Amino acid sequence: MLSKYLSLLRPSHYLKNVYLFLPIFFSGQLFNIHDLQSAVIAFISFCFVASSIYILNDIRDIPFDKLHPVKRLRHIPAGLVSLSVCYVICTLLFIASVVIAFILSVKFLLIILTYFILNVCYSWGLKNIAIVDVAIVSIGFVLRVVAGGIASHIFVSRWLVIMVFLLSMFQALTKRMDDLYLIDGNSNQPTRKSLSGYNIDFLQITVSMLSGVLLVCYIMYIVQPEIINRLGEYSYGTTFFVLLGLLRYLQLTFVRRASSSPVKILINDRFIQLSIISWVLAFAILIYIK
Repeated sequence: MLSKYLSLLRPSHYLKNVYLFLPIFFSGQLFNIHDLQSAVIAFISFCFVASSIYILNDIRDIPFDKLHPVKRLRHIPAGLVSLSVCYVICTLLFIASVVIAFILSVKFLLIILTYFILNVCYSWGLKNIAIVDVAIVSIGFVLRVVAGGIASHIFVSRWLVIMVFLLSMFQALTKRMDDLYLIDGNSNQPTRKSLSGYNIDFLQITVSMLSGVLLVCYIMYIVQPEIINRLGEYSYGTTFFVLLGLLRYLQLTFVRRASSSPVKILINDRFIQLSIISWVLAFAILIYIK
């Protein structure tokens, strides 16, 4: 019984909130206990508010999710849980997140409230507008990074913000492509209004464009004189792992038609996992081992 309601929180999606640790990692302050504790507390607060949004969004999406070949199996659209209990859990999670955020700092609280309000607007209608829907999802990831910087008292560079936004847009658009693949294989009726603003040709172009822009942006960042001075002359070598990860994602999207959820890809695809782990280890060596 308890596991049924815990699944509503989508704990596997807490991987998205790891973005909060990017500022402290790249700043070289990962072993600063005080700042790391603040980042962990911020992570917990974001997990709570994200779960409250997931529940709220699932409740709003019941009519659409019932038509989706995969989402119709979730507990809420399948009618396996009480909606009144769902509302209670959603409210408690939001309150817990706000309390933790307020204790952490007022600035962090503003980020949490902004994230919540933005996602409420998303659930109440903005998700039905093509392009706007993926932009809001991407802004959510940027807010995570900014929140991590505020919590750990670290300045977030414009390069990190740009790359996180581009990567999030890239992943969100590949997810829309996966939704269209599922519709083509199961029904001629779109499950979401925003999908009427997309087609496979458009998404193939935009995903290819974003992957190229993201790679160029990363190369421009990693070869900057100040980055080379801080990380060393071999920092450009990390581009290899970024390229491999992007190519693998494109392969899953175009060849295997298995872009699915970014979280599922991260959990299940060994190639992506090895690319990310290698990239992180490379940066850890460059930043922390000199």
